[in-house]
This record gives sequence, C-alpha cells and structure tokens, in this order.
Amino acid sequence: MAKLEVLGSYLHDYYDTLNPYVGQETFRLDLVDGFAGGGLFLQDDGREQPGSPLIMLDESSSAERRLNEQRTKRLRLDIKHHFVESEPPHAEYLRSVLQDRGYFQRCQIDFYPECNVNDVLDRIIVNIKDRQPISGRSIFLLDQFGYTDADLKTVRYIGARLANAEIILTVSIGAMLNFATRENIVPLLVSFGIRKDMVEAALRDADARSFRAIVQRALPRLIMDSTNFKYFTSFFLMPAESRRTLWFAHFSRSAKAHDVMRSCHWQVRNSVHYGTSLGPNMMGYEALGSSEIPLLTLNDGDRAEMNNRIAEQLVRELHSRDDPMRFREVFERFSNVTAATSSDYNSVARTVRDYGAAHIVGKDGRRRSNRLENLELDDALVLSPQLTLPLGKIGRQ
Repeated sequence: MAKLEVLGSYLHDYYDTLNPYVGQETFRLDLVDGFAGGGLFLQDDGREQPGSPLIMLDESSSAERRLNEQRTKRLRLDIKHHFVESEPPHAEYLRSVLQDRGYFQRCQIDFYPECNVNDVLDRIIVNIKDRQPISGRSIFLLDQFGYTDADLKTVRYIGARLANAEIILTVSIGAMLNFATRENIVPLLVSFGIRKDMVEAALRDADARSFRAIVQRALPRLIMDSTNFKYFTSFFLMPAESRRTLWFAHFSRSAKAHDVMRSCHWQVRNSVHYGTSLGPNMMGYEALGSSEIPLLTLNDGDRAEMNNRIAEQLVRELHSRDDPMRFREVFERFSNVTAATSSDYNSVARTVRDYGAAHIVGKDGRRRSNRLENLELDDALVLSPQLTLPLGKIGRQ
C-alpha cells in the first residue's frame, strides 16, 4: 500500500537525516500510532503485509543497526512506541503478533487496547513530556478509516502541547466530498476544524455547479491556516482496490522533516499519488471548471515542468523587489504550495543563474562561483540588471 511505503521510507530517511554526527550518543523519539489495527494483514496474493506498528518497530531496529555500522562510539536509539487500537478483535490480534514476534521483550511499547486515541491522548502526551521534557520529539500517525475520528482539532491539540511533534493525518477526502452539498459543506468543514468564516469566504462566489471545485482548490490553504504548524505537506493517494481518494498530510515545524517527507513521496512515486497542478499553486486545486482532481504522477517530466514554473515565478518575484532574495526565503515562499524538495530549489536557483536571470552571492555579498551546486541558506539571488530573457522561457528548450 502506498501510504505504508511512504511511512517506511520516511522513518528510514528520518533516522538517517537526524543522526548525522558520529559523536552523538543518544537519540530519543516517541512514535504514536493512533489507529494501529492488527499489525499484520494478508495481501490478495496471500503474502503477509506488515501494518504500521510493525513498520515502526522494524524501522527503529534496523536504523540502530545501520547507524552504528560506521561508528566507533555507539549510538543508542531510545525509541518508545505507543500503539492505540479501539476495535477489540484488532487489538487482540495486534497483541498476539507483538508477543509472538518478541517485540514486547525487545522494544519499548505502551499498548492501549480497546481505547479511542482521543481518550488517551493526554496520557500519551504526558508520557512523552516525562521522557523528553525539553524536546518532546515525536511523530503521531493518525491513519483513520474515514475523516471523523481525527481532525484538525486533534492536530491543533497535539501541536499546542508538544513543540517538536509531527503529525501524519490521513483523511478519506473522497468520502467527505462525495457527501458534500452546497447546503452542508460549511458545517461539514467546520466540524472538521476549519473556521466558519474561512469556509464561507472561500465559497462566497461559488454557485451550485462550482462549489465542489472551489472547495478542492481552497482546502489545502484552509487546512494550513487552521493549524499551528509551520510546514504542511499534502499529497493524495488513490488506492487501486477502492479508487477512493485518500488525503495524506504531514504537519511539522521542522524544515528538515518537511523536506524528508517531500523527498519520500518522490522516491516512492507511483501512479497512486495525486497532486493538483505543476506550478506554485500545485498544492491548491486549480479546478474551477471541473470537479476532477488534476493528476500529478511525480515522474521526471512533472518534476522538470514544476521546476521550470517555479523558476519563472521566482524571476517575477525578483523583478518585483528591490533587495536580493535569500535562499531560505525561496524555500519559505514555495515550501507549502509546491511539491518541491531542497534539491529542486537548488536546481531552480542554478537554472535561474545559468540562464543569466540572476546571480548568486554569499552572505558577505560576494558573488559565488558559477560551479556552485548547492546553496547555503544565507546565500542570495540577485536579479541581473542586464536581464533580457522573456519570462516563460527559463529552463525550456
């Protein structure tokens, strides 16, 4: 399943990215699975498929082995897992899987059988704070079946209490919008955690025919503005077995974590990933004339087109300002409205430089070498005064 591939890829890269220093001795993290399920299920071909609890446990174990291969001073991963499952049969099966495979003996696990995640959320947060009074580093996976058990109120609640929490939230957005009408869309989105005035403003000019497309277009921005997280990654998955669109959202306050999640979607990249367009509005639907979701297959052609459009927009913004644009500003400007990663932003900056639209200077104001591949955050793009290249031609052959 695509969402499990993304989860496994993200945890693998997360451990590697956050533990680059060979002198580090301990890394603490709490992993919370709010809808853990049975931990294991059979695929159509009869093969066993690990569920999210086993993926979390296995990635934690393999990361410790992998990260210590080249270290003389051993790194200890202090990872605690919190598994919540409300359905009795699933909880019973998960317990037996964890016992049979020895996870209870080898790993730190707090198990909450037959509990609703919202009912035990405070206990989990207190436990995390007791373990990590300063950082509270944690990842919450809220992989619900529909869209009512965990919402933006849950996201805000966690974010207000744990400064370094990340949240992965899945929402059956297809099911939500399938039941939406012009009459019930406002209370539906308000109950999900979006402010009423924001929903009404987005729908102000909508008629009966276009309201669904306007909601699709506005939803990512409404969600971002309704949470207390700085970074927001939103991709859409369509499981082949159900053909119902699943919204896969990642909330964080870390630019690094945000970038890792973006990169994972491009790595997994298969036909079940859905985006919205290829330009700087790609995370906000451009579908006013249609209820169809524009497809972003995350292939090489999509990436090239996305980067070209970002480059064109970047030059327009350089034209509209009198001062240079720091590379960190480029990231901030496009991070929540495109699917671009840090490697893409570096590629865009090089493209703008190579086409003579701008040059790159360091924080000391000196021009950087044209052989520069990766910019520092304090480097800046300076519009070339001799620019004659027509906008719309950058990066295009």
